[in-house]
Amino acid sequence: MAMVAVWMTVRKLDHNGREVIAYPGRVLARTPVSVALATCWERPPADLGYVVLEPGDRWVETFYTDRWYDVLEIRTAEGRLKGWYCNITRPAHITATEVRAEDLALDLWVDCQGRAAVLDEEEFAALDLSPKERAAALAALATLKEMAAQGAAPFAGGMEGGMEEPLEVVVGELLRKRGLTLAVAESCTGGLIGHRITNVPGSSDYYLGSVTAYAYEVKEALLGVRHNTLYEHGAVSAETALEMAQGVRQVMRADLGLAVTGIAGPGGGMPGKPVGLVYLALVAPDGEWVERHVWTGSRQANKAASA
Repeated sequence: MAMVAVWMTVRKLDHNGREVIAYPGRVLARTPVSVALATCWERPPADLGYVVLEPGDRWVETFYTDRWYDVLEIRTAEGRLKGWYCNITRPAHITATEVRAEDLALDLWVDCQGRAAVLDEEEFAALDLSPKERAAALAALATLKEMAAQGAAPFAGGMEGGMEEPLEVVVGELLRKRGLTLAVAESCTGGLIGHRITNVPGSSDYYLGSVTAYAYEVKEALLGVRHNTLYEHGAVSAETALEMAQGVRQVMRADLGLAVTGIAGPGGGMPGKPVGLVYLALVAPDGEWVERHVWTGSRQANKAASA
């Protein structure tokens, strides 16, 4: 039974089909005409006027092949709903590994109370679109505004909780259903992953415990990380993260071993290893995986994003 998450690449294009940005997203749900992806904000704080995006903010972005928009549900790292950002786009092209969406500049922001604000109308008006496309875009905007006013999906839940449960709840339910146990080795997060997991009632059903291994000596003594690995690749490396995950899995006799090591900041960066660099490793009975992230927030924000 594969435990690795399924990821897709999101490619945002302008109305002429030129790529503007690309980023990965973890697949949460798929239908024949849509896909919902989870991702997070890895850039410095950005005050957009109607919302402030902060490192560690996470969102669920839903794309459709039969609609002229996509919708982002934006939350803090702790799960508090900030609101919804809606892009007016041409219908998305969705393959097994990729989503391509051509943006038409027009946007809608919906806050937690369902209040809507239309954005970038002048930019949209300046685009060279066919009358048919312009009409389709405006119809999509009208549909979104009506759904927001009615509190209909995807703008349902609001202050009462929203559509997505916290990751620790989702993961916990998966572990419980599959009868798997988890052990965690943490370095830069200092126990935050364990804290999040144990916030969930009943997590003792699947969570065995964690080792906070900050110093080289602790990584070696408690987790069995090889001395040569630490001094050849460094504590912040894919190799060390993987050996940490292997070690905690073996020590606690868990089905899964999860590990994180990184540079939370504000100091500690070096050539090739910037502040905010984090490696996460997962070791399971059927495979091993390592992910690399570079966060750009404060020390606290980088720790929260990693956890």
